[in-house]
Amino acid sequence: MKELKVSNFSLKDTIECGQTFCWVPEGDGYVNADIGQAVYVEQEDDILRWEASEGRVDLTELFRLDDPLLEIQKKIAKDKFMKESINFAPSLRIIHDPVYPCLVSFLCATWKGIPAIKTMVQRIRKSCGSEFELRGKSYFGMPTPQQLCDIDENVLNSLGLAWRADFIKRSTDSILNGEIDLEGLKTLSYQSAHSKLKTLHGVGNKVADCVCLFSVGHLEAFPIDVWIERVIQQRYGIFTEAGKSYQKKSEAARTYFGKYAGYAQEYLYYYSRSDRV
Repeated sequence: MKELKVSNFSLKDTIECGQTFCWVPEGDGYVNADIGQAVYVEQEDDILRWEASEGRVDLTELFRLDDPLLEIQKKIAKDKFMKESINFAPSLRIIHDPVYPCLVSFLCATWKGIPAIKTMVQRIRKSCGSEFELRGKSYFGMPTPQQLCDIDENVLNSLGLAWRADFIKRSTDSILNGEIDLEGLKTLSYQSAHSKLKTLHGVGNKVADCVCLFSVGHLEAFPIDVWIERVIQQRYGIFTEAGKSYQKKSEAARTYFGKYAGYAQEYLYYYSRSDRV
């Protein structure tokens, strides 16, 4: 296997904190088959060992290893609880997943917990995606928009997606019709990308923020789900002073934490779900 030396990076915390559904546990590491091939990665101390099915994989990009993590943590450490959250997983980094798999994953996440989301996403991969061989095993990747469009809607309905199947199908149709350019979102400002994503069927504020943060690269995005809402109510009353809507609370969080509010969100999310809080 190839090796990459890293610093200030925990593969386990980065993948298992709840921000990605593209990586799945495998052996001593994790596999991602949503990038047009399959890649296996494991970590021992400050060394990542990896192997890919077809060619080069840029782990620095996928795990945002170039982000100035210590500087980011210094900027967002505005209060005691935030400092505790950082200290709980100081080597956690924001993921950089492909846009379409990220979008589909978080459309599945509506009103569902992490185990159920993983199950739905795996069903979509196995029923609609491409197959890759790696380390003597087969892995299925998230289908491309064109692959999913060619799938009969009854197949999607049979996967237990419920009304999420309609969200995914109609959003995919909009992408293929040219109503939105997913890769082009990376050239837009956060607000423009967020607004553009919300034109897709089933995409609300939270899903748009998740895609902006975990895929498009807008590190100021601050997704609010039930866990973050609980943190806001218990620890950050200041976020509701300007209003109680999602938009107002998210805007207040971005103002408070600054351009790396997304990192703050993920530290808070991971820590709040632990048994230490």
